[in-house]
Amino acid sequence: MFITFMAVLLLFFMLPLSISASGDAFIGVNIGSDISDMPGSTEIVSLLKAQSIQHVRLYDADRALLLALANTGIRVTVSVPNDQLLGIGQSNATAANWVTRNVIAHVPATNITAICVGSEVLTTLPNAAPIIVSAINFIHSALVAANLDQQIKISSPHSSSIILDSFPPSQAFFNRTWNPVMVPMLKFLQSTDLNFTNIPIMVTESGWPSKGDSSESDATVDNANTYNSNLIRHVLNNTGTPKHPGIAVSTYIYELYNEDLRSGPVSEKNWGLFYANGEPVYTLHLTGST
Repeated sequence: MFITFMAVLLLFFMLPLSISASGDAFIGVNIGSDISDMPGSTEIVSLLKAQSIQHVRLYDADRALLLALANTGIRVTVSVPNDQLLGIGQSNATAANWVTRNVIAHVPATNITAICVGSEVLTTLPNAAPIIVSAINFIHSALVAANLDQQIKISSPHSSSIILDSFPPSQAFFNRTWNPVMVPMLKFLQSTDLNFTNIPIMVTESGWPSKGDSSESDATVDNANTYNSNLIRHVLNNTGTPKHPGIAVSTYIYELYNEDLRSGPVSEKNWGLFYANGEPVYTLHLTGST
């Protein structure tokens, strides 16, 4: 996840359209679990409340955490882990069972508002790429059957690396290698009354590490604080993008806790806003992230 400028970016093309151009953007946080002393679910929810965090993204659909989030009003994005993707993409029944256990069992008490089907599948699990659209379709069908398709968005987050020639933004384009996947996905989104030119984008991961090894001199507390502070200001001001100024682009900060069990360089373990004991890595003002 540590790249040249250390700012990670995952894009989430949303279905169905439930936010308008005039809708306010929000700041959320990702909650990872590669932590040796993982806080309990009630501790996590207490921290979220104390920080006025109203949007969270989980990398799975942890039952204990979903139960702890019940009746809090916090908006929750759950995820189909990559290791479950092949089964769901090959079986409508498996997808329906996943939705029953991980979504229907918790709503409306837990405010589940979106489902991420896999994560960075094209770049981290390319063998599953051919079935990603089927998996999204099967999950969506299960939501339709439960009459939840209008309140729960669904798509699959992709690394910004699928976009080539990204600067200046006006000349960016998708890596054509992935056209066999991206075109059907966009057509599927279009089939729900979205045009290719009007598919809203959400940033599901963006952040900066606060610590790195000797070759990662830019991974510092000051840089992490500066990046995330500017990110929050940019999002909450509804700055939008150069092509669509003023269009809300909601963003999830990567991430709530440092994950000390993650493999790789030191930076991989130090993206969090908080240590596992709830102490802040640095002071970041999340007020207004509703």
